[in-house]
Amino acid sequence: MYKRVVGHGLNAQELARNPRLDYFFVKDLNQDQELEIEDASFDAVLCTVSVQYLQQPEKVFAEVFRVLRPGGVFIVSFSNRLFYEKAIGSWRDGSGYSRVQLGVQYFQCIEGFTQPDVIRKLPSAGNSEDDKSPFSWFMKWIGLFSGKDPFYAVIAYKNFKPLYE
Repeated sequence: MYKRVVGHGLNAQELARNPRLDYFFVKDLNQDQELEIEDASFDAVLCTVSVQYLQQPEKVFAEVFRVLRPGGVFIVSFSNRLFYEKAIGSWRDGSGYSRVQLGVQYFQCIEGFTQPDVIRKLPSAGNSEDDKSPFSWFMKWIGLFSGKDPFYAVIAYKNFKPLYE
C-alpha cells in the first residue's frame, strides 16, 4: 500500500474524477520532460498506454529514474491500441514484439535501471472469462486487461530489484 498516489496526464477533468489520486498534475511531456517532483520520492511509477506518444522517451525515462527511490519500480504498460496520428512512427509501424523491444531499449538508455522484465498476456482463443489466474484477476480489477486485447508490460527497477519474503 502506498502513502499517496499522484497522477499525471493531459486532461484535468479526467484526472479530477479519479478517486484513487491524492494529487495530480497536467503537463505535456513532449513539450517539457522535467518532472517538478523531488529526487528519490517515489516507490513506483506506472506509465499506462502512453509511452507510444513520447517524442523524447529517453528524457522522460531519465526523469522517472531521478524521482524513483533506490529499488523503485517503473512499469510501462501498453496494448495494441493507439491514436495513430499521435503515436511515433516506429510504434505505429511496429508489431507487438518490436514495441516491447523499443520499451526495453528505452530502459537500457538510462544507466542504473535493471535489465527489464517483460510481461506478455495475449487474448485466449476461448472465453476470456475462463482465465481465473491471479494475474488476470488483478489486471481486470485495476482495469488494464479486459482479456480482449493483448497486454504488454516492460518493468525495470532503479539500481536493484528488491527481494521480498
